[in-house]
Amino acid sequence: MERVGFAGTGTMGFGMSANLVKAGFKVFVYNRTRAKAQAVAGATVVNTPSELCDKAEVIFTCVSNDAALRDVLFSANGIISAVSQKNILVDSSTTSVDFTAEIAGKCREKGVEFLDAPVTGSKKGAEEGTLMFMFGGGKDAFEKCRPAFEAMGKRFVHCGPNTYGQRMKIALNTTMAMLLEGYLEGVVFALKNGVPLDAIHEVLDNSGAKCGVASAKMPAIIVRSFEPHFLLELMNKDMKLAESEIKRLGLQLPLAQEVIKILQQSVDGNPGKEDWSAITKLLEGRNNVKIDSHASS
Repeated sequence: MERVGFAGTGTMGFGMSANLVKAGFKVFVYNRTRAKAQAVAGATVVNTPSELCDKAEVIFTCVSNDAALRDVLFSANGIISAVSQKNILVDSSTTSVDFTAEIAGKCREKGVEFLDAPVTGSKKGAEEGTLMFMFGGGKDAFEKCRPAFEAMGKRFVHCGPNTYGQRMKIALNTTMAMLLEGYLEGVVFALKNGVPLDAIHEVLDNSGAKCGVASAKMPAIIVRSFEPHFLLELMNKDMKLAESEIKRLGLQLPLAQEVIKILQQSVDGNPGKEDWSAITKLLEGRNNVKIDSHASS
């Protein structure tokens, strides 16, 4: 496998496609905003998603939501219009289970191998090639694409048949949202009770309360940097996907359901393009406290 197509060169896709170029693949890229595709140095820009099918053996998609993916795949010049048995299609977006099942069904009709392979690791992981992929679909299809995956990531977890990569990703993002909200509430609790922030950090990060998402997000929160590594609006979108799955399964997940509300309220009060760690601001406002470096003593 030498030629890779990539549709969607935004926050995640830019780093992913750039790493494919660095690994020596001949990379063909498409993005609705052409300038973002042209920014991938060493890649060849195509005019429509369907052109990727003739030029590449494996085609990755990584876009923001179901609507954007439907456009890339099912529009008049979309990938599905031209994809054939010579291609493998891999979707690394985070999208609904129902739509992923629809894509898988269409690929089966055309005899095309398909993997739903969403990623985690944020913008930094995409740029550094350290992403984790959780994939649904055939292991044989993954092995055919392994060199391309290894150019972009370091861990690859087979979660089951098609749609199971998305099922796992939705559960993962729900877990991360609950963990960060819980950690932030602990910080606010201690701050309002007079404990300095440096002491709070030392205790929480050297105890059972330590968690990876807080370790990743707190350094930026403290200096009030909410540069988007993963947009608040996209995490909110993922929580809506979680809400749909929770209802479909008939689950009672009270903490998850409360965090789903918190994400929506955070978006409603924050129209800017900030990182999802900006959920901090909602909690701070409700408790008249600010988690920043001045809270240390």
